[in-house]
Amino acid sequence: MSARTWSPPRRIIAIDGDGRDPSAASRLAEREQPDAVLVRPSLHARATLAALPGIPVVAVLPDLAQLLRDVADRGAPRAAGSRLAAGGISACWRLARTGLRHVSDLARQDFRGIIPVLIDLERGRAGRGAPDAVAVAAPLTDLLLASGYAECLAHLVSFLRGSGTRAGFETHNLGHLLVRLASWDVVPDFVIGPLNARGFRMKPTPSAVLAAVAHTTIPVLASELTAAGTVPLADGVAYAHQHGAAGVIVPADELTQRMS
Repeated sequence: MSARTWSPPRRIIAIDGDGRDPSAASRLAEREQPDAVLVRPSLHARATLAALPGIPVVAVLPDLAQLLRDVADRGAPRAAGSRLAAGGISACWRLARTGLRHVSDLARQDFRGIIPVLIDLERGRAGRGAPDAVAVAAPLTDLLLASGYAECLAHLVSFLRGSGTRAGFETHNLGHLLVRLASWDVVPDFVIGPLNARGFRMKPTPSAVLAAVAHTTIPVLASELTAAGTVPLADGVAYAHQHGAAGVIVPADELTQRMS
């Protein structure tokens, strides 16, 4: 499976926290001039993105933990209904089409069908019906990685590209993922994972991650740049770029603290 030529955004601001004031996010984006913003599905994501017209969006989907909490608290029909309501008629149509396409996988309770349905269910809450790029959230990526389900990872790349977005994976196991994707000939448009000077959350080891990033052809978007606040942000950005990252993801909260 070959990747389409793509120059990923070099500087991405993560604005995925609940409760962020849309006007504050707009001022931050105007000041920082990011190449893209990263969002996760939330009650506030749509309003925040509405205040950021014209900026490319990378969405990390689905928020499985929040979805399970909502199902436990409100029941599956209401949890699904609230998500579809956020996306409107187009979200309902997209979900129905995806469900029909994957009906045999869903009947077998196969992740090949379950994850595309979850992604389409959550797109409405993430804002903007067609984000520029979608990354499968780390809990599901790492579950598929641990189970060796290469066919599902390849299918998700095809599914996301077919829905009009760039296809990526978020992971907490960057070194493992890059090596396994190469061995399976699965080539997403990008991956998101920790890369910093402290080795914070770099798995299996910092040296293994650096080696994998150096040898991969897949663009890496580096996260955890400041290693939980122990590295200055500017140093973290420089380190990631010096060690092969195609782009960096900077949490909006860290930028706000730096400017305060």
